[in-house]
Amino acid sequence: MVSAPRAPRTPPEGSCVAPEGEPLRELRRTLGRPPCRGAQILEHRDAEGSPRYACVFAPPGVETRAPLPVVVFFHAEDDNPTGVEKRTSLRKLSSQTNLTGDPAHTGFIVLAPQGRTFKGKPGSQFDTGATGPDNVDLAVVDHFLEQLTARGLVDRSRVYTLGMGAGGHMAATYAMMRADKVAAFATFAADAPPATWACPGPPPPAMVLYRACDAAVSCESVERWLRVRETQGAETPSLRLGEDRREEPHCTLKKRCSESKGMIHHNRWPKSREADLLRFLGGHALAVQR
Repeated sequence: MVSAPRAPRTPPEGSCVAPEGEPLRELRRTLGRPPCRGAQILEHRDAEGSPRYACVFAPPGVETRAPLPVVVFFHAEDDNPTGVEKRTSLRKLSSQTNLTGDPAHTGFIVLAPQGRTFKGKPGSQFDTGATGPDNVDLAVVDHFLEQLTARGLVDRSRVYTLGMGAGGHMAATYAMMRADKVAAFATFAADAPPATWACPGPPPPAMVLYRACDAAVSCESVERWLRVRETQGAETPSLRLGEDRREEPHCTLKKRCSESKGMIHHNRWPKSREADLLRFLGGHALAVQR
């Protein structure tokens, strides 16, 4: 399942993103416990006093096994952690897929944190505009990962982030700000996050999937981000998709990409390409001390 083996990447030291922006603090409402059926639900109170949750989808018997890779899934702006089951096949694949190359080490854990609802912002999402130490969304994800790690469940060399739409911005932001923890990331229907890479060398490897027709995140804006990553020397395979699995040779002309059609494409998670995403992620690891 994994890509061709490669040497583990040596993580950078310290932060690779300059602190910028002010954290979002005006909540529209407080979100309750997500209804993730059959999953373990982690709970925490963030630094601003809000209850925070994450759903953990894990293979059977995970507590008795060797540490497994973890995919941190950031939901889209109109969704919550239940999107892992409703939109994707990741829960089923988490028991069947080998991300390590070791036949005796099949499976991975999906950690799906829940965003917040901010005044003036649509849906439920994560704060990606503030890249300083006071961003509570980043700290909450740190906390949930540390909880799983303390229980001996996490292969620390194989932590990945994956996100859809605005969740893709968070997947990229977290991977860049925690480049010493995240081996690689992947996004769907997301363009460049606000965070700017500031370390020598390229930012973490990423796989970028997007639609040729997308009314929320244009094909052109995604490709501008891809060109920036190319100038940074960042490994970034990408797939420009049509309505479903088929690859498209060009971005769709605006006159052929209506608002309604583009929103349908934006919200259509590419289930048929999940194997490509997981194969890419599994081909990367960090050199970490055991």
